[in-house]
Amino acid sequence: MSTSLIGQYVHHVKLDPLGYFRRIFLSSGQLVQADDHLWTTSPIVDHCNTTKLCCCALPVKKCLFPAFLVSSPYQRWTSESLPPDELSIQNGILTTRCSRFPLCIDPQQQALTWIRKKEAKNNLKIATFNDSDFLKQLEMAIRYGLPFLFRDVDEYIDPVIDNVLEKVIKGSGQRRYIMLGDKEVDYDPNFKLYLNTKLSNPKYTPAVFGKSMVINYTVTLKGLEDQLLSVIVAHEKKELEAQRESLIQETSDNKRLLKDLEDTLLRELAASTGNMLDNEELIGTLENTKTKATEVTEKLKLAAVTAREVDLLRDGYRPAARRGAVLFFVLSEMAAINVMYQYSLASFLEVFDHSLRKSLPNVHLHKRLANIMDALTLNVYNYACTGLFEEHKLLFSFQMTIKLAEAEGKMVQEELDFFVKGNISLEKTSRAKPYPWIPDQGWEDIQRLMEVRHGVVSRL
Repeated sequence: MSTSLIGQYVHHVKLDPLGYFRRIFLSSGQLVQADDHLWTTSPIVDHCNTTKLCCCALPVKKCLFPAFLVSSPYQRWTSESLPPDELSIQNGILTTRCSRFPLCIDPQQQALTWIRKKEAKNNLKIATFNDSDFLKQLEMAIRYGLPFLFRDVDEYIDPVIDNVLEKVIKGSGQRRYIMLGDKEVDYDPNFKLYLNTKLSNPKYTPAVFGKSMVINYTVTLKGLEDQLLSVIVAHEKKELEAQRESLIQETSDNKRLLKDLEDTLLRELAASTGNMLDNEELIGTLENTKTKATEVTEKLKLAAVTAREVDLLRDGYRPAARRGAVLFFVLSEMAAINVMYQYSLASFLEVFDHSLRKSLPNVHLHKRLANIMDALTLNVYNYACTGLFEEHKLLFSFQMTIKLAEAEGKMVQEELDFFVKGNISLEKTSRAKPYPWIPDQGWEDIQRLMEVRHGVVSRL
């Protein structure tokens, strides 16, 4: 029986000799990128790794999601308010599994909300460096193995916690302790430390990067689009979103069960003594493991097919989610005009939910999406204008129009550049002005316009 199982593994390796190696190679690359100071989003990292492997003529799986290679409780995290998009899940994996204590760059406070709910059952302690008793609270957390969260961290981190960040744990006999200032504090291995900052672009020193794992939770356009897609589907098709969440949980459970079966098989084989063929109990265990493993594998295949069907149905609502993501970033960019124009993601989600509830219903999907996008665009405009100076409202309307047209592929960047800048070339045209009343710069702009929109200008 054991020979048969070994033969099956050898057979699979022969069919796909590079399969196991490419998974290990790509996984290692992801871990190296994650261990470095992660400032780029994962699709860029994936593209770089994939390009290098393709140059070496190695077969590569196109949709490599590191979360599938790590046993992570997606369902519990999303129920604890972690956004369900891929980037947030990867950030969650880094936060819970990194070797150093995490420092979360979190302008939208999504990581803060998740950590507070995640660790609430473990008696989470929260403090800031401005609190007079933060050292006392930190000492108690270290001593009794409680999670501790520093919130509102700025660019200066008090060096008194350097030993904690660097995990400089000393020991004598069975006692393990850490120096907190000039005091020895007994160290409990269950202790966890989180640091969270609202700064969107903090300038930390290299020492901070070396002591902690800096994780960027700043929402991205694609990440926010996935979040809003989940909100829309949960509102429009509750059963579809429930099915998706159930599939994620079921897939996670089945993969965990499959891993447990593999561990049991290896443990039984390692503990076996004598001739394995004469060990009836071992043979029975192997047969049972093989049967269960086959069932779990079939369930995983069926779940993968169902997940693709669910994702296809969910993608029907993606245009409205994309519209919402674009509008939020238009709001965020208004801070460049005046620092007073600050809009939180939580308040935007309320406007988004209000638009879903108040938009006109329709049985046809494309008409329903049009109603949602029209209502959302109007509500976001009205919401933003309540806090804008009158002189900036027209600029906000222009920015909305440009970004929406760009997202829909209707914007020609060359035309936009001409509209904003005119002809900025230092080289003057050799063509003479037909009329003296045309300004020199106006004539230069006309020449540039003829290059940008030749068909329109030639008819004038």
